[in-house]
Amino acid sequence: STAFMKKGDREKRVRSGTTTSVNMASANPLYYAAVPKPQLVTLDAKTAKESHIDTVMEIDSRFLDGIGSGCYPGYLGNDFKLFGKPALLYRKFTHDLLDQIAKNAKQAPKRASVLNGRDGAGKSAELLKAASVAASSGHIVIYAHSAVTWVNSSRPYAPQSGTNMFTQPELATELLRSVSLVSGNALARVPLGKEIALGKKKSLDATKTLADLVNVGLQTPSLAHIVLENLLEVASTQTKVPVLLAIDEVNSLWCNTLYRDQSDNILPANRLRLINTMLPFFEGKQTLAKGWVLGASSYSDLRFMPKDLNKRLNPPAMIPLANAELSKDLVAFPPTELPFDVIPMGTISAIETWALMHFYHRTKVIASPITKAIAGKRWLAASGNPRRIFAGVTSYF
Repeated sequence: STAFMKKGDREKRVRSGTTTSVNMASANPLYYAAVPKPQLVTLDAKTAKESHIDTVMEIDSRFLDGIGSGCYPGYLGNDFKLFGKPALLYRKFTHDLLDQIAKNAKQAPKRASVLNGRDGAGKSAELLKAASVAASSGHIVIYAHSAVTWVNSSRPYAPQSGTNMFTQPELATELLRSVSLVSGNALARVPLGKEIALGKKKSLDATKTLADLVNVGLQTPSLAHIVLENLLEVASTQTKVPVLLAIDEVNSLWCNTLYRDQSDNILPANRLRLINTMLPFFEGKQTLAKGWVLGASSYSDLRFMPKDLNKRLNPPAMIPLANAELSKDLVAFPPTELPFDVIPMGTISAIETWALMHFYHRTKVIASPITKAIAGKRWLAASGNPRRIFAGVTSYF
């Protein structure tokens, strides 16, 4: 590969391998210019206004720091590097979604909701924006940017003694750490209300708060699972602070994982303790008193999209229904109806496309000025799909 080096006002040089060097003094300075960082309004509870619709806004850095450096869903991490900062379009869809979060903060619906649409429709972006604004509103936010990492065998797991379940304490601890950093003040406002036993020798009395409970899990990773379960139990029944449980790639909760049990059999997702903790909220068996259970589907890797769920979500025809990786699905999805409500995500509008491409020009992703006619052509060529629009203007990178 070729690596470029820039050292002050010295000549630019390119090195290939270990021996060849070429004088790059005549290189185009625009090509090597730093990524522009335009001033943007930060999206939070105060700025999530109708007047900002069709405006690109910066995601709250405090929330991003809380969920972890680089823990962005889907392709967003690469997009943000190109932009020079984490920024997303504040859409009419976004505004309506945040309005619903505000309404549900008073009384939660009985069923979870899942954002569903074709690849690149912006499901992950909308879930990220929703979680960020909810955190700034004072919600307890439990946000997972990629449930696929819970099932793709990339993280440690271990059998749980005396059961057929498997634990993932490292993942559970990371989720607790995220909740603590993002919603620390909200957690401190909620008393446990009862004594909670955490193993044989550890317990917390009723006067302690959810913040104290989460700290136990962070200090003792072996207790992370039981702490997370108690956190969800207490948080879901209390009415002092609203809760947002947001899981991206939520279809992974019903898939066959890439993990194996002691007999080398494929593990269905519901035998992972972390997923088994979340499932009741998306299957209507456990509800929140105040807040919302919200997920987003993903068709990026069909190994983690159960065939029956795929059919019931009725994805676009461009998405194949066959799961080529596995001969059959071990986890049959409920045959009657979906246990959650589906929020369809369609295409973006021509005006939204213009707003996006105007931002791409500001960040030098596109060199030429953008007119509405140019944006309209790109919108038609991409069939209104945000990911295709972005891919079209960056195809030369």
